Amino acid sequence: MDAFVSALMAMGILVLLVCILYLLDRVNNLEKQTRQFSQSLKSQKDVVPSGPFAGLSSKKLWDAMTGRVPEGLDLDVIDEVRLHYEMVLHKHVDAIFQEGVNDGRMGAMAEPKNTKLINTARGPVESWLPSAQVNTLYKCGLDSVQLPADQLETVRLALDEAGQTLYSKAMVNLAQPLSVSLMPRLGAEMPVLVPPSAP
Repeated sequence: MDAFVSALMAMGILVLLVCILYLLDRVNNLEKQTRQFSQSLKSQKDVVPSGPFAGLSSKKLWDAMTGRVPEGLDLDVIDEVRLHYEMVLHKHVDAIFQEGVNDGRMGAMAEPKNTKLINTARGPVESWLPSAQVNTLYKCGLDSVQLPADQLETVRLALDEAGQTLYSKAMVNLAQPLSVSLMPRLGAEMPVLVPPSAP
């Protein structure tokens, strides 16, 4: 009888040991998975977004250029993005003005959009500009072909002011007033904004 009880106790202890070992193994696996998950989250935060615009586009790109830097982006990265953004801003401004010119020649008028897909040597990027300046640029384009020559000085002033506002907000150097290239006084047929040299 004692031998039977001893055998049962030994079996019970053995089963208990197997259960403890199984539970310890499960706890170790859970700890390992938790560590791996935690490290993968940390490494995702440490990864710098790639591309010439650090993964930014549309209003997020504009916000970053005007000082509202997204969390996790280095100021050095933003400075690098700004070098490429100068070309985007030039092309966007030119496109809005030309929309106004084209609509003015057709006697039409539309509501200009804040966003525009801009093609660059490094690939396309969606650009966004504030409504106030977008509307001014478009209206200046429209007026440049519809108003008589003696009223164009006011249009030039409005164009230059809109350009100065955009460029200073984006902390980008404006080499010359927009009217110099978009509304030259010598009366070029199709004014074109001269883009900056690519960095």
